[in-house]
Amino acid sequence: MLFVSHANPEDNEFTRWLALQLGKDGYPVWCDLTQLLGGENFWKDAETAIRTRTLKFLYVLSRTSNEKDGPRQELQIALNVAKKDKTLSDFVVPLHIDDLPHSDTNVLLTSLNAIPFEKSWAKGYQQLIELLERENVSKSASFGPIAVSSWWRAQFSAERGVQKTPDKYLSNWLRITSSPKQFFLHTLVRATPKGAVEPEHRLPYAGFMDNIDLVTFASAEDMQPALGSSVSIVESNSFDISDLLAGKGPIDAKKARYFLARLLRDCWERWIASTGLSMYTLSSKSNCYFFKKGAEPNFEIPFTGVDGNKTYRAVVGYASNADGSKRYWHFGVRARPVMAPFLAYMLTSHVIISDNGSTPWDDPDKMHRARRRMCKMWFNPEWRDRLLATLHWLSQGAKSVRIPAGSEAFVEVSTEPVQLESQVSYTDPPTKKERMLITAAVTEPDSSHVDPDAYEEDEEDEHEDDEDLKDEDEQ
Repeated sequence: MLFVSHANPEDNEFTRWLALQLGKDGYPVWCDLTQLLGGENFWKDAETAIRTRTLKFLYVLSRTSNEKDGPRQELQIALNVAKKDKTLSDFVVPLHIDDLPHSDTNVLLTSLNAIPFEKSWAKGYQQLIELLERENVSKSASFGPIAVSSWWRAQFSAERGVQKTPDKYLSNWLRITSSPKQFFLHTLVRATPKGAVEPEHRLPYAGFMDNIDLVTFASAEDMQPALGSSVSIVESNSFDISDLLAGKGPIDAKKARYFLARLLRDCWERWIASTGLSMYTLSSKSNCYFFKKGAEPNFEIPFTGVDGNKTYRAVVGYASNADGSKRYWHFGVRARPVMAPFLAYMLTSHVIISDNGSTPWDDPDKMHRARRRMCKMWFNPEWRDRLLATLHWLSQGAKSVRIPAGSEAFVEVSTEPVQLESQVSYTDPPTKKERMLITAAVTEPDSSHVDPDAYEEDEEDEHEDDEDLKDEDEQ
């Protein structure tokens, strides 16, 4: 069999994944986390298993296992077996899974080539399988997808997995409940020829130039005053949007969709810029609008959560640097229109980094590394709630907003994200904190004194230099 040695519990996540992958592919595995063979007293039989039943000793090499007594003792036994039995080629196979430098590796392993898993589990696993196939490691009929699936259901069916019950989910789409039925093409000319007409920067409503035509939802009466005396609208033509999208009319449907999408995006950006949010241009050249720091370092917004209860989320926060200064993060959103299956704005969440609470860093690579570092513990609920808090702030608690597109034209947008319904649901596994609290409750029946804060998720210091994060972020 394949014996998987690892640091418990520090390297459990990787080890469980590896053992189940090997088991799925038909390789017999001995691992304290899976016990696919069933029934063995693992700690009693571990040494015997290494000496008499192991064909390959897979050593999960990490900073922890490199120093921990348990894995080092198993490694010494395996090396003794390999030294005694010269027929066992490549008996000990180190699997390098983190940033442990080669120079710090246990002296027992310095002569062995480790398979690199630190950059990609999938690529490391591929190299491991190639080794097993090259060494003609045999498979077992007792292992395979069915065995692994049965083990998984037996272990986790009470805590996680797909349930055959309906469930509802929030999307990041805001439905456009009403929009102008037509757009205009206003033909512009200059009173005196002085080059192209480019009036977009001074328009009161969304609009852009298409050759000599100004495309907009607004009427000529709305637009002419902003053009001044040097530019005149000499002709205006209106087009029914639904007809054009259906392929009826002088403008082809593809171009009509482009006109509609661009006007809707321009409407949104003009409106959100008027709310007081700051703009940051992303690498894609699209614009993100973010919150700046106010009087307090943390900017928190109260809103009604998905459970119907009042709660709040921060949209500006900070981490402390080594020198005592602050590095601020700012939550922001970018919107783009979608045409099908209905008109909507799709919102994308972003995080901007600054030193002073208002001015974004001008180095996008540095910002990318810091963003990944500062947001690594944000999971779906955090992103969702910050988006809901932002929508509450933008709408001042209303269920919709009316975005001006002309003096008598509006784009009305729901601030309640589109809700999707699934015929099945998924039960999330307990977090590390929840598992430890459950364990404490079982092992300590009188757990009224248990302090939940003692079981907070581990978080690394936020004040490491950016260069120290480079390798991790590239991985």
